[in-house]
Parts: sequence; C-alpha cells; structure tokens
Amino acid sequence: MKEGQRKYTGTLQYFHNYEHDPEGHKHCKSAGKHPYRIRHSKGKHIISHTIAVGHGKGRKPQWFRFKKRLDGGFDMASGVKINKPTSS
Repeated sequence: MKEGQRKYTGTLQYFHNYEHDPEGHKHCKSAGKHPYRIRHSKGKHIISHTIAVGHGKGRKPQWFRFKKRLDGGFDMASGVKINKPTSS
C-alpha cells in the first residue's frame, strides 16, 4: 500500500469522504439510483436505508446491508458487505 493510502477497517469508512476531509467528519453523498441519508444520533451513525452502496479505493462500489434498526433508520455499525442486489 502506498504511503498516505488508508486502510478500510470498517463499514463507516466506505461512507465517509476522507479524501476531502482527513478527520472523517464529512459523509459521502449518495447519487443516482441508490439514495440514502446519514445522520448522527446519540453518538451513532444512522443511515436511512437497509441496503446502500458506499465506495472503496478508486471509487469501487461496495454494497452493504444494515441489520439493526435504530432511531428511525439503521445503525451503520451493523452493516455487512453484500453482493450488488439484483433488480426485481
């Protein structure tokens, strides 16, 4: 790994814009067909949808399913990697 590249150590890193905010306070925004919102509540990150796509290095898409309901959304810490969902 090149110096300065970050390791993805958890679900939240796929949804934070570290390239433009090294402290990781800025969330990535969803675009296109897969909208979601991220907000903070009681020290946790809450995402609006049970399935969402984040991105890794080089903007490579990574899909997640969030299992734990929390405060009108889903606890992002409960996210698990999944394959891209198929259209129904």
